[in-house]
Amino acid sequence: MIKRICSIISLALCINAVAQCDSVQVVNDMIVSSDMLLSGTYVIDGTFTIQSGVTVFVTPYTTNGCGELKIYADQIIINGSISGDYAGYAGGTGGFKGQSVSSITGHAPSLTTCGDSGTEGHINIEGGMAGEDGEGPGGGFAGSDGQDGSGSKQYCGNFGDEAGLIGGAGGAGGGSGGSYGGAGAAASEGGNGTNIATVSNLDIEGSYGATSGIGGTGGNQSNVYGTLTGRDIQLGSGGAGAGGGGRSFYLGSDGFSGGNGGGLIFLYATGDVTIDGTITVNGQDGTFGGNGGSGDATDDCCSDGCNGCDERTFSCGSGPGAGSGGGSGGGIFIECHGIANIQGTLSAQGGAGGGSGQVGSGATCDYGGGGFCSANSMSTSDSELGGEGGAGGGGRIKIYALDCAQPNLAPSVDVSGGAGTNTGTEGTYAEVCGYAGIEELPQLFVWSVYPNPFNTSINIILPETVNNGSPAQITVLDALGKIISEFMITETFETLNLSKLNKGIYFVRIQHNTIQDTRKISKR
Repeated sequence: MIKRICSIISLALCINAVAQCDSVQVVNDMIVSSDMLLSGTYVIDGTFTIQSGVTVFVTPYTTNGCGELKIYADQIIINGSISGDYAGYAGGTGGFKGQSVSSITGHAPSLTTCGDSGTEGHINIEGGMAGEDGEGPGGGFAGSDGQDGSGSKQYCGNFGDEAGLIGGAGGAGGGSGGSYGGAGAAASEGGNGTNIATVSNLDIEGSYGATSGIGGTGGNQSNVYGTLTGRDIQLGSGGAGAGGGGRSFYLGSDGFSGGNGGGLIFLYATGDVTIDGTITVNGQDGTFGGNGGSGDATDDCCSDGCNGCDERTFSCGSGPGAGSGGGSGGGIFIECHGIANIQGTLSAQGGAGGGSGQVGSGATCDYGGGGFCSANSMSTSDSELGGEGGAGGGGRIKIYALDCAQPNLAPSVDVSGGAGTNTGTEGTYAEVCGYAGIEELPQLFVWSVYPNPFNTSINIILPETVNNGSPAQITVLDALGKIISEFMITETFETLNLSKLNKGIYFVRIQHNTIQDTRKISKR
């Protein structure tokens, strides 16, 4: 889908740009004077400026599959801000809550209702499900599922009734943090269910002993990638999803998604770079695990005149899921071939790990008796709390400068790992000085249009790849962006007759495979 970017370039130049990581050429200066979303590559003939008080937000990877902003310009001036926070690879989806109830004796409904009360029976409740891994080369790893809980249903006997007791299920383990420059932390376990009951003057049916489910294990530490000083720079990776809560009498809840990684910001200037503002590519915090299902008791299931606690099936609290992983910090790359005046803030922090869901509560019954009925009571315990997800690791920041001894090359840098019980490790910051290499400019420079200005026709020179069965589409637009003519070109040289156009300003746009570029032309 084509989106229109207007009123940000000097001389009121308007450009049509395709979504995702496409390339756009700007003939003059590019001045950003109001908050806006940008992504992809911008090749600017003049100066790129973000004015004070203005923020450019990098379009997230989850929105358009890009998550990066690359600027090539003669000079770069950042007085405002560029935010690539949470714009990197996506966090994993949270795990589902346990839902199913099963029985080897066919008594699954007896968890919540009375049935077949004169027969012993078994009930099994499902543990919480693990989330999904985070996206990216260092995506966080999901934990494991929580174990099921089980036990016996109530039993109405001829010489005494016996209460049923179902152990709570375990919550799923948490997701580890995303990694990039620093390692995302491993996650903690989900909450354990419980099988503890406090009783007075009653018996518990023991044909199938009450077993509580153990919480799932947390996801392992994810993988660091990229180099300290190499020319590579990448998106930050997402944290894994949180664990879901275990089932009991009531359902728990699903776990939440892991945090997104930070985005990618690349700035390249053939001249000076001035940064007094802020550039951030921080990872997103993880979120909560699913709540554990709470226990309760059925109605009285026996037909005698007493309504004691021994006539019910009780369930215990089930464990919550552990939290999701934080996203890792992203990447910032700045290359300056002139004077580097960089005194602003550069940040690629990892996101914090998410916390546990809420515990599943137990159930209570207190029967006062009367007449020939004896008083009795029973209560089941709450589940245990789950742990935190792993925090994301810090990202990578690199500055290539001809002379790192320049007094104004003094940015405030933060590549710390995410906070929490499971802390991510610090990312990397490097200044590369006096290097010999020059970044290869984007491929869109390999075509040309002339003469400019023109009278009746223009000549188009295209790369050799158009001879290999990959035609280029040429579109001519007026100054307002309206399409005037379109051509499909399969040769490296083509002459286009534009004699019918009125005098004025026009634009010639090329679309060739994944490359898009626009040039301004004028007719005399």
